[in-house]
Amino acid sequence: MTAKPFMSPSSDQPDSQHDTHQPTSQASSSDGVDAVDWDRLGSYVESFLEAWEADGFGPLLNEHLPHDDIALRRMTLIELIKVDLEYRHNSDGAALRLEDYLAEHPELGQPDGMPAELIHEEFHIRRAAGESVSGQDCLKRFPDKAAEIGQLFQLESTSNMEPSGTTLTEAFQPGERVGDFYLMSALGAGAFGSVFLARQESMQRLVALKISGDRGSEGQTLAQLDHPHIVRVHDQTRLPEQNLRLLYMQFAAGGTLQAVIKTANSAELKTGRIVAECIAAAVEKTGVLSAQSIPLKGGIADKPWSEVTCQLGMELAHALHYAHGRGILHRDIKPANVLLEANGAAKLADFNISFSSATEGATPAAYFGGSLAYMSPEQLQAFDPTHATKPEDLDARADVFSLGVLLWELFYGKRPFDDEAIGGSMSDMLSGMIKLRHDGGSEPPERSANAVEQQLFRILSRCLAPDPDDRYQTANEVARELGLCLQPRVAQLMHCSQAGWRRLAIAWPLAALLFAAIFPHVPAAMFNYVYNERAIVKQLSAEAEPVFTRFVIAINVVAFSIGFACCIWFTRPIVNRVRKRNTRSGLPATTASSVPANSGDEGSLSSIRVRTLRYSRFVTILGISEWIIAGMAYPIALNAAEGMDLKWQAHFFVSLLVCGLVAAAYPFFLTATLAIRAFIPALIRNGQLTAQDQSELHRLSEQSIWSLYLAGGVPAVGMMILLSTQDTAASKFPLQVFSVLGAVGFAFVLSLAKSLQSDIEALLESARLLAEDAAVLN
Repeated sequence: MTAKPFMSPSSDQPDSQHDTHQPTSQASSSDGVDAVDWDRLGSYVESFLEAWEADGFGPLLNEHLPHDDIALRRMTLIELIKVDLEYRHNSDGAALRLEDYLAEHPELGQPDGMPAELIHEEFHIRRAAGESVSGQDCLKRFPDKAAEIGQLFQLESTSNMEPSGTTLTEAFQPGERVGDFYLMSALGAGAFGSVFLARQESMQRLVALKISGDRGSEGQTLAQLDHPHIVRVHDQTRLPEQNLRLLYMQFAAGGTLQAVIKTANSAELKTGRIVAECIAAAVEKTGVLSAQSIPLKGGIADKPWSEVTCQLGMELAHALHYAHGRGILHRDIKPANVLLEANGAAKLADFNISFSSATEGATPAAYFGGSLAYMSPEQLQAFDPTHATKPEDLDARADVFSLGVLLWELFYGKRPFDDEAIGGSMSDMLSGMIKLRHDGGSEPPERSANAVEQQLFRILSRCLAPDPDDRYQTANEVARELGLCLQPRVAQLMHCSQAGWRRLAIAWPLAALLFAAIFPHVPAAMFNYVYNERAIVKQLSAEAEPVFTRFVIAINVVAFSIGFACCIWFTRPIVNRVRKRNTRSGLPATTASSVPANSGDEGSLSSIRVRTLRYSRFVTILGISEWIIAGMAYPIALNAAEGMDLKWQAHFFVSLLVCGLVAAAYPFFLTATLAIRAFIPALIRNGQLTAQDQSELHRLSEQSIWSLYLAGGVPAVGMMILLSTQDTAASKFPLQVFSVLGAVGFAFVLSLAKSLQSDIEALLESARLLAEDAAVLN
């Protein structure tokens, strides 16, 4: 395969250990057409093949060309010439040059000269036939196509032009010995070489042996990579007399992801059982292993398809992040290049056209290529000889896009872009594919109500953003997001944080945080006023009641004002961060005018998360403190104004303390629920939970138990104390109402507490799994 080979958009030529070579039909035309009549084109090619097989002397091209469609005629002509070149060089027929075809069919050169893919095709056919030919020869014959030829052949690296995988498959057969290796069975062939299951005699071990032309830097690239989800290379050796290279590497017995996708597309119900069956079939096919002897990891066979996709995607994203961290871009991510171990682990393979900044003499363009259908817009632009974008302009985000296409195909059963409907010349086809990616169109076949599936759709949609700046900036970010999806409860948190009341809370953060912290104190203050007015104030002088009312108004105005001010101060960094996030995501960023417009960055994202998790404790302590202060202020003020027995002063204090303790429990659960279900998911999208985050979650979990005691235990004890001091029905009635409302409120709080504990446990478990992956994979 040369630098920029032409292929149909659906081409997925296997380069891996487990796939056979499947040539694809390639059609082009200089006159762009919206869609190709592939059936008609195929019928002309088929009839031409039958004619060649029938007489062996070469049929006339004109007899197998359409006459009613100029664009289709030229496309068919190009395909027939490819077939004719192949047959003439492999038979006794006189070989023709492209100039001969042009003389007989002048329309071949219209409107922009000889098609570059025909020049490319003739070059390889002549090389395979044993002729001595170089890219410079092509330049001399077709100087007007110099730019495209230069891109296609990458003249700075003419050593790329070696025997194809198909040629090598024919040259080596199972049962033969090659150097230190006994070839047991053919695993596949691709554009770069053939792969065999082999036994290395000196080490007495099974390996995947890749036989390829002695060029490229795949061995050097893989030697830099030691990762559980990248195929590990053992070593390489050369056969100079045959100009071949033997690369022997870890054997992955479970087949390829391509086989899994093919099987899944024909299944009525997609579950992890499909992966298990594909692996078992591939393992048994080797004849040297038994599927029953190797258990699948992580119960993958019992997982729903969305979790299988997340698991495999997370492993591949970790592998890409590891490679990117060492200056290596893969550039050809597709199902055929993802191998499966017998235990179900995914491994990234085939770094033939990758670029490693650490490989001496390597350039981004040296082995540039890939499968068009999985390419990002910028990689397609770099693939187009007529476009200004170059291979060196690509970065890790191009691989992130390709991973998104692969995972979309795995989960939904088809790729996100309808590239097959595009026709025309190579340039037309590439332009059409680029436009498709920029126009979007990556909608799922059907919407799902499942939280994991909805979160997976959101992740893949971001991977497929046409602008690299809108994608995940690293593969590690993708891995973290997919890892969170593996916890269904966490996935539900992530998805639900963008809908319903949670969306409103994110859109209006200050209002939500203040409401959750302050509102529960309002009914508590109203009850306390009614109770104290009936149970205590009416027992005093007639002048005491208006004095009490004035004190209630004054103390509540001061207390609530202080409460609002303290909460605004505490939440200001949180609100500012969420407002910035809203501005990026298009949500309204409006908040109360009391928040400074220019508050700057109040700290890292981690410190904002910690502050959010501490808000519940803050409002609880603040509420209890204000109620205690009010419990002392009322009797002191009334005693100074009207005189009050110590008994009534103590009664006043106890009533406010009980109300305060109960009232403070409700803001705790409301603000904690708000933090866990709305704000924390929004604040961890681009980062994982730190050790401090996890510590705060543990602390919040412990504090929720104590707050539950406040909500349930304090009302019961307080009511018994207060009821024992009352001897009139009028004073007992508010307490009886309070008892009933307290029971209802406790049931509500108990439900919140259970849900909160489940959410916290899910977040902690997800953080633990991500930390384990990071420790193992880095």
